Amino acid sequence: MKRVWNNLRFRSKIIWLFGVIFFFTTVISGLSYYRYTSNDIEENFRVGAEDVLVQTADTLVMRFGVINQRAKGMLANYTFMVTLSDYLNNPNDINLVKALGTVPDFMKDFETGESLIHSTFIYTDKGSFDNFVRMRNWDFDFKESTFYKSYEESPGKSIRWFPIWTDEIFQDNDQVIPIVWQFSVQGYVGVEYLVIQLKKTELERLLEGKYEFFDKILILDKTGNVLIGSMGVDSKELKKLSETRKAGSNVITSDYRYDGETYLVTYESLKENGWQIYGLKSRQTLLGSLKSLRNMIYEIMGITFLFTVAAVLLLSHQLTDSLRRLEKRMSYVEKGDLGVRFFYPYKDEIGSLAKTFNYMIGEIQSLVQKQEETIEELKRERDYVSEVQKQKRKAELKALQAQINPHFLYNTLNAITWQAADQGAEEISILSSSLGKFFRISLSKGAEVITLGEELEHVASYLKIQSIRYHSHLSYEIDMDEKWLEIRLIKLILQPLAENSIYHGIKETKGAGNIRIYGETHTISQQEVLELSVWDNGAGIPEEKLIQMNETLQIGGADTKAGYGIYNVNERIRLFYGDGYGLRYESSFGHWTRAILTIPTETGEVE
Repeated sequence: MKRVWNNLRFRSKIIWLFGVIFFFTTVISGLSYYRYTSNDIEENFRVGAEDVLVQTADTLVMRFGVINQRAKGMLANYTFMVTLSDYLNNPNDINLVKALGTVPDFMKDFETGESLIHSTFIYTDKGSFDNFVRMRNWDFDFKESTFYKSYEESPGKSIRWFPIWTDEIFQDNDQVIPIVWQFSVQGYVGVEYLVIQLKKTELERLLEGKYEFFDKILILDKTGNVLIGSMGVDSKELKKLSETRKAGSNVITSDYRYDGETYLVTYESLKENGWQIYGLKSRQTLLGSLKSLRNMIYEIMGITFLFTVAAVLLLSHQLTDSLRRLEKRMSYVEKGDLGVRFFYPYKDEIGSLAKTFNYMIGEIQSLVQKQEETIEELKRERDYVSEVQKQKRKAELKALQAQINPHFLYNTLNAITWQAADQGAEEISILSSSLGKFFRISLSKGAEVITLGEELEHVASYLKIQSIRYHSHLSYEIDMDEKWLEIRLIKLILQPLAENSIYHGIKETKGAGNIRIYGETHTISQQEVLELSVWDNGAGIPEEKLIQMNETLQIGGADTKAGYGIYNVNERIRLFYGDGYGLRYESSFGHWTRAILTIPTETGEVE
């Protein structure tokens, strides 16, 4: 940190210093006051919220208590029990009619005056009862319901509260909260069930007045199922939050994040059925009254900041203006402008820097001028040497291509061909004809560039002569796609390779020799190239010598022990097409050798 501070510009240090002072004196004090006020509002809300939820819980407990007393009263009524007992012990038509006339009336009286009750239903193993107010769903089978299974799986507790469900007993499909009582009728061995279903809408109505205090109110049953409130709230997360409340208090200390907002949560539970009531208040809504205070703090901070910035800029400008002007001159020098100078009228530290700067730039300018003169002289020498080398290599190329140039020899061979044909000397005719073609293409009327078709005709003439000379010991084949026959290339590049295959490959073996010439195209660095291959089944090349040959060919050199033919071809290709093209060899010692010429498919004329 100390090194970073020391490396800062002087003006930056001043700005940082005043910035820290501004931060601690204005920002922290303003934010601290805002935080204190917001905490006070939150605390007052939590106290009030706890009272509201306690009142809500007391109201629900009272209403549930009334329903509980009514249920006990109905089940304890003598007439109700006697009627059920007569029917259950002797389920004939007379007792059924009595039961249907008495039991529903008691159920109507039970519901009358209590708006929280949605419906009631009694199940016995001899039949079921309701108050005929709602249409029954006759597909409902109580013994297949979760109510019955709950008692079967864990007998014991007679009164049980179940999660909210869509009413399946009656056809209206309302959302209801079931309470099931298991009871028995005196004198009958079976077990009966009373289902009391509470209205979800009535519970929501009881909570309406509390929304003036809370943004959201949720009621969860003891298993965490949401009974009343938003279904999107994570009930498991709320139950975890309820564990953070202070001892003896229902205030939850942790905040709850839901739908992008932060809520303050207050909690209350009902001992009667294990329900939990959660009141949620948006922190943003609660602290909305602090908006004007916050804006005032921001305004004070903004005004103070503007004054601080103005003071810092004025002071730093006075202290650093001369240094910035000197720095600007240095930036010109960095870009290569050595004609700049810095003039400062005073003799303080900056004046001393200006004098040293001007002297240093003058010395650098002198050195650069001398260096440029030296570079120009070296360039002229390099260009001269390059031109001499270029002319020398062109002269060598001309000399190499002029090794066979007598026109009279070509004319004489034509005469021999006709004479041999007239006298029936077929082999002599073929030899002289092939040799004539060989020299004709070699001369090419002085042209240095010919078509690939002409080059193949040239090497074919040579191989024809050699096949007659060696009889059955030598055969050859040429396989080339016709579309490449018109490509133009420098002449006399395949015959030296074929000659090398004969004298350094096939002659070293005792079996029949074969030479195959073919072409393939490839793409190298988005440039299409043509690879011309001369393959033979001769003696091959030892691996060590093969590596040495390819290294020499790659750098454009020559191996005097191996002859000049192939190196001449390689050098001519590199001179004409560039260093990226040329000759390389592949071989399997004792089996075969392949010479590969790489040239571009698009070529130009020799300069």
